Amino acid sequence: MDADSLRTVGKRAQASRLQNDRVKALRQYGPAPSLRGDFARCAIDLACEHHSAIIRLVCTGEYGSAAALLRPLLEASSSASWLLYVASCDRVRDLATDVEPAEGRRRDLPLLDEMARGLEPTFPLIKTLMDGLKDRGPATWLHKYTHGGTAQLVRRALGWGEGEVLLLLLRADLFAIVAAAHETVIQANACLSTYAFGQRDELGEELFRLFGVGPVPQQPRELPPPLRDGCGAPFSD
Repeated sequence: MDADSLRTVGKRAQASRLQNDRVKALRQYGPAPSLRGDFARCAIDLACEHHSAIIRLVCTGEYGSAAALLRPLLEASSSASWLLYVASCDRVRDLATDVEPAEGRRRDLPLLDEMARGLEPTFPLIKTLMDGLKDRGPATWLHKYTHGGTAQLVRRALGWGEGEVLLLLLRADLFAIVAAAHETVIQANACLSTYAFGQRDELGEELFRLFGVGPVPQQPRELPPPLRDGCGAPFSD
């Protein structure tokens, strides 16, 4: 990229950083009201960290590594949804709450495609993602960059263009703001709700305006109520 393109990318990365900082300022921290909410809050926290890391990597020109984090960011956001809207209490209680068993062979969160299937009744628009992630689907590039596939390798020679990096940042912002919105159903948070859903809609409009992706149908400015059974006390208390 030339100097003008690098300045454009840097300016857009600053906008992503402002979103990340704003979410951090508005989020609630510490133990959630229940075990279910506690796991979901940890997933949100991980999504925010991945988002921050993508911004840092873009600012240092390490675009391949930034792209590799898009799928983990989406997985963290999807995990928050799955924990709040799909997981049975038996499944939540079966998750390890200490590092050593969590890093071992104990039953873990489902893979992204399984989470998406479970979430479709609550969030019908996720079917687009499900279809895209299927073999040879249009979203399989997410796997290719995370797992070091051919797309990731040829980038070492061909490089990245301005528009491609801007699209990377926009996607990261969307995945991250959707993740942050889950906090509003763990505990009431009017300020975060106002910001997160407004920002989600603005990013959708930017994505359509710049890249013709969408348009996304009008969506509610709140998430549906999560499963009522909290499954026990938070583990991070």
